[in-house]
Amino acid sequence: MSEHSISIVPRQSSYPDNRSKAYEILDWLVSKDIVKKTSSDCILSSEYGYAISDGARLVSPSPDYLPFDYNINGLEIVIERCIFDAGEGGLDKIICPNCLKNIANEDWDLNPWYNKESDNLICPACRHETDIHKFRFEPTWGFSDLGFTFWNWPDFTDEFISDFKKKLECDISIVHTHR
Repeated sequence: MSEHSISIVPRQSSYPDNRSKAYEILDWLVSKDIVKKTSSDCILSSEYGYAISDGARLVSPSPDYLPFDYNINGLEIVIERCIFDAGEGGLDKIICPNCLKNIANEDWDLNPWYNKESDNLICPACRHETDIHKFRFEPTWGFSDLGFTFWNWPDFTDEFISDFKKKLECDISIVHTHR
């Protein structure tokens, strides 16, 4: 069986005080009984995550599809610069905000962003350098030093996404990944 995830990622390359915000969000999710308070081996990583809990039924429009019976069913919190990609879903388009060309098949370079040299991406078509979050990635990718990945969960309710966005106090990307 292949694994999938949904990541909620701030549209900020460097989130201010990301570690404190990560703990604040975790405390909120635990207080709502969405995830367990104690970390465990419940994510697709060498790190520990936070397993699904009963309150998760209230944040999904498809509670019957929540992964209570899966070993990989938890929340992974990322607090270092990360590219949240679609995995096996690939990448169909990257639209430059300046020239509006699809550069997905061009020679573009994410290394400067990943290595914290810049928060920008240079369009190989027009050579214009722009904040990476202004490019349109299809399917959606996320770029931040903070992210919340829910392993094997179905979609979330609009209300939950709205509450999450309010807690982060910024725009977000929702990244669906298949591994």
